Amino acid sequence: MDRPDITIRAIQLGERIELKGLEREDTFSKNPLAYRTPSGGIVALFKTGAVVFIAMTPPEEEAMIPSIMPRVAGALTERESETAHVLVRGQSDDLVTSSGMIQLRTTDDNRLLLVAEALAMSVAMAYDERRIAKAFERIAPVAQSLSARRLPAGSQSNYLEQIGEALTIQQRLADRVDLDDKPDVLWDHPELERLWIKLVDEYDLPARGRAIGRKLEVIQETSDTMTELLATRTSHRLEWYIIVLIAIEILLGLYDRFWK
Repeated sequence: MDRPDITIRAIQLGERIELKGLEREDTFSKNPLAYRTPSGGIVALFKTGAVVFIAMTPPEEEAMIPSIMPRVAGALTERESETAHVLVRGQSDDLVTSSGMIQLRTTDDNRLLLVAEALAMSVAMAYDERRIAKAFERIAPVAQSLSARRLPAGSQSNYLEQIGEALTIQQRLADRVDLDDKPDVLWDHPELERLWIKLVDEYDLPARGRAIGRKLEVIQETSDTMTELLATRTSHRLEWYIIVLIAIEILLGLYDRFWK
């Protein structure tokens, strides 16, 4: 790809993208699944639900999305996106400037795929951060009630809905790409590891990953607490049912003895 500047855009389309069976003749990478378009651009698909468009115009990107959507599980109505601008500097080392501009020595496929990996992880984390923020808003009243030494108000269905949301977030994050796992490109081209480190640092991926992990632990603990509260409420309710039944039986016994 011989261009002095390239625009790369990542979009989080959904929860996951099913890549199995999508192999094409023009595929040059399997993880991520990447192939070229007739206009000379590149499309890279990630199982985490992100698609990355390289050297494509917005109309070309929008025209490509409908063909991808049948493979998307849990399509999003609010899509996270991030754009990177790449400049080619043949005599310079690969670097990320203070303004966020990415300078590459060449625009070979391996370097472009590393940039695509970083952007895909960034939009996936942005989606996770947004979901976790919403989950925190829902569990905040629970924490406030417990700190005030009283059981939180709410129906059983509301409890179950919040627990289900917490479990869904945990499942998604368990399937998310681990930052400790190197992109496949680096296994064959370890000389590009410095570029990857710079990209990871530019998009603040380690710090964001740790923050997500800490918040996930809080959600896990709150979910466990809510489960215990739900079990306690159910147990107390059963105890009251038993007490009422015993009282009715006693009253019926007294009625039979003194009024019949």
